[in-house]
Amino acid sequence: MTLPPKICPECGEEYVHSAQECIHCDVPLVLEAELAEAPVEELAPSSDLVSVRVASAGWALALSERLVEAGIPHRVEAVAGDSSPAPGRAHPYAVLVRPQDVGRARGIDAEQMQREIPDLPEGWDAPGAEAEGCPACGAALAADAAECPDCGLALVGPE
Repeated sequence: MTLPPKICPECGEEYVHSAQECIHCDVPLVLEAELAEAPVEELAPSSDLVSVRVASAGWALALSERLVEAGIPHRVEAVAGDSSPAPGRAHPYAVLVRPQDVGRARGIDAEQMQREIPDLPEGWDAPGAEAEGCPACGAALAADAAECPDCGLALVGPE
């Protein structure tokens, strides 16, 4: 009779039944049935989360993908308010994380910002990241603005 394999709950590596600990993650191994029974951690209500960024759907989804890769639980929600944004403006979406993850999440957001807008000055600190303003410099924008009046960043219309 063959005994079922054990699995690392962190990396998913499969081991023989007699193995006790993952050689990569240094955590105890579990049977596949135990792994399936592990409770899924639910994210707290939005009121208990911290906003990392408020942005267009495309930007919020790109940040969401990076947070998934980093293993940071998060939520993307449409920002409550006016249900019909000004012409040429996308509905804003908030990317929310647990308070203990906000530092890492903001670091990932800053990396994404630098990759998407490579002309940003080094050490740029995301002024107005949570406001509806220019994603590069945080300047206030007119509802129909095609480019930022302060830094000249070309703005893209709705997704």
